[in-house]
Amino acid sequence: MTIMKKTLMLLISITFVVGMGCGSSGNTSGNSNSNGIPGWVENPGSEYSEAKYLMAVGSGSTLNEARGDAFSQLSQIFQMDIDATQQLTTEVIDRSTNNNFYSESTSQLLNNIKIGTNQELMNTSILTSEVDKFGTYHALAGMDRAETSRIYSQEISNNQIKISEFENNASNESNILQKLVLLTKARAVASANEVLTRQLNVIQGGAGTGGDATTTLTRIQEKFRAIQQQANVSIQSDNATYTVKSAVAGAFQKEGFSIIENTENAILGVTINYQTQEANLNRDDAEFVKWELVIEIEDKQSDRSFRTFMVEGRDGAPSYSDALKRADFTARNKIEKDFAQFLNNELLQIN
Repeated sequence: MTIMKKTLMLLISITFVVGMGCGSSGNTSGNSNSNGIPGWVENPGSEYSEAKYLMAVGSGSTLNEARGDAFSQLSQIFQMDIDATQQLTTEVIDRSTNNNFYSESTSQLLNNIKIGTNQELMNTSILTSEVDKFGTYHALAGMDRAETSRIYSQEISNNQIKISEFENNASNESNILQKLVLLTKARAVASANEVLTRQLNVIQGGAGTGGDATTTLTRIQEKFRAIQQQANVSIQSDNATYTVKSAVAGAFQKEGFSIIENTENAILGVTINYQTQEANLNRDDAEFVKWELVIEIEDKQSDRSFRTFMVEGRDGAPSYSDALKRADFTARNKIEKDFAQFLNNELLQIN
């Protein structure tokens, strides 16, 4: 073979290799459908292993929008697969987190059911992204199943230890209020564990069921309801209006207490002092009322007194009677918001 022929064959070989390389580069038009949309948008498993990743696709007019939508769609997998009737709402999650019932890790894992744009989930990354011929961006988010399952399993195990501790302490406690507090904490952590277990099952490719965690939660709820029947509160007041007194009773009932008239059978004694008086502001177009609300709580089993709740305000209206009604309305709002939080903090911080 002449040198000229060898050179020509070498050039042909190089051209062939380069051509093959160009065909497998970042241009994925060969894997797109007739609309120019990447094949992995409709079938993520065609690009990445479904056994390794829990995946979701997002789209948007920008890459950031597509990424955020992908994370959101991944969150919705938890939201759709977890039983819609389960009792742990976002409000309960947030409230229990604020009371430090959960570890930071549990709180982070619970966030996986909160759907929000650009919320990056644990062990989740954008596996690939591409813009189609119409200018729409697509992104594929994937959560590493094995590593995430390991983290969930460890946190569920840690929470089981906490639940057992709260539950055992409640069984050994004679004070009804203490029992209620301990079982409230146990119920909160057990509720979180049920959600984590459901999430874990989804990550592992199964149905979003709670299994043993649901059994534990049901057991603690039954104990909680049994103690609730003994958690009686008596409310006394010489000057509280019906609106104010009802609002205070509602705050206790929301925490699981029952309101009774007989003070002897009550574990908590509540005294309400609601003072109103005319406030002269020298206005011809309105009358004003100055009011003060003081609520005192006593643990009748241990003779322990809690901190006093106190709030005051001033309300006006065209007439004095209307100003009194408005004062009642404002006081009720303060009770439903501020006193409810005060009560929750006071009762649930008992050691």
